[in-house]
This record gives sequence, C-alpha cells and structure tokens, in this order.
Amino acid sequence: MSILRILPVLLGVLAGGLVAAEEPADTPQDWIDRFAAGWDEAAWTEKSRREPGGYMREADDDGWELRMEAFHQLVLHGRDAVSPLVARLKSGDEPQRILAAQTLGYLPATDAADALRQAAREDENATVRLYAVDSLGMLGVDVDWAGLSQNESNGDVLKHISYAVGRDGAVLEESVVETLRGWSAATIDSARIGEPAPEFELSSAQGGTVRLADFHGENAVVLVFVYGDT
Repeated sequence: MSILRILPVLLGVLAGGLVAAEEPADTPQDWIDRFAAGWDEAAWTEKSRREPGGYMREADDDGWELRMEAFHQLVLHGRDAVSPLVARLKSGDEPQRILAAQTLGYLPATDAADALRQAAREDENATVRLYAVDSLGMLGVDVDWAGLSQNESNGDVLKHISYAVGRDGAVLEESVVETLRGWSAATIDSARIGEPAPEFELSSAQGGTVRLADFHGENAVVLVFVYGDT
C-alpha cells in the first residue's frame, strides 16, 4: 500500500474545480457497477522495489477519472449509497472493496460500522483495511483500536490506526463533505504533462490561501499534499 494509490484522489479533490453541488446522476448501484466494469486493476505498474506489483499508473490512464467520478457521485447520493457500498465491502472484488471502504467515511453511515470493523480486522487486502480504519475514525464510532493494532502487521495500516486514535472520536467535519460534493469532474483532466499548469488556489496548513499565480516567474513549483505518512 502506498500514498501513491491515494494521491490521485486527493489531487482531484484539492486541485479540481469547486462548484455548487450537483444532483447525483443514476443510482449508487449504477455507479458501483460502472466503476467495476471500467477499472483495470492490471494497469498498476511497478515503480518501487519495496512492493511487488507496483502502485503507480500511467499518466494517460483514465481509470482514476472514472474512480473519482464514482466516488463523487456516491457521496452525492448520501444515505442511499450506504447499503450497496456495504454489500460491496463484504463481497466485492478488491477494487470495489477499496472504493467502498473509503467512501463510507464520507457518508452518514454509522450503521456501516460493523462491516467496517470486520473489514479492518479481516480483509486480506491492506488497502481495504487502511481505508476501513480511516472511515471508522471519520465516523467517530467505537473501535477496539488496541486490539486492532495487535493483530495488524502492515506498517501503513498501523500508522492510520494511530491517526484514527488521534481523532479522539471527532467526526468528519461537514464542510469537508460539502467541499467534496461541490467538486466538478469536468476539471479532473485539466493538468497535462508538458503544458502550462491550470491556475488554482488551495488553503495552506497555516490557514492562508496559496495561488499558483503567486509563483509566476519561479523556476519550479513543487506541490506536496500531506496525507498519512507522506
């Protein structure tokens, strides 16, 4: 598991355009099925000696656009998405379980806590366990974090357990969900290698606003999105 599996989603949320929240298209089941049909798990390429199988995708891979749009639409559906996501968390293939484990943390889904606890304890895929831990922390539900840590061998999952513990029961702020709801899929492919970067602005960790225009004339601008163990 690597931050590089997560980063494209964060880049889509943070660097994508924000507009008024749209009405969800199709049903949650439609979007999960569309993702299942269009996502190519074999498209990962090996970029590190640490983990066989790799965890990068080619720059022109359009799977992330489909994944981000499905994620966005499921969040727009809110409560209606909980039941089909829990079903996929329990019995879907790895990409579907990963998507479900991640998305449930952004929904009013405390009734999904048992399924998330089971995934965090038992799923064979570390990425599923990591996202289940994140969602449990975001939902603010009771979890035997000490017991979960004792039975976990993956270092990344253990770090995310510590992050969830650090939330001390604080639920995800509604403003975060509203930002995600207001994201526009139309902007996800606006940055292209070899072309000028599109203008954007982001909130800094210090509470200010950083704009790309502020760095015009500089030789290089490096963006670092701090998440997990980055």
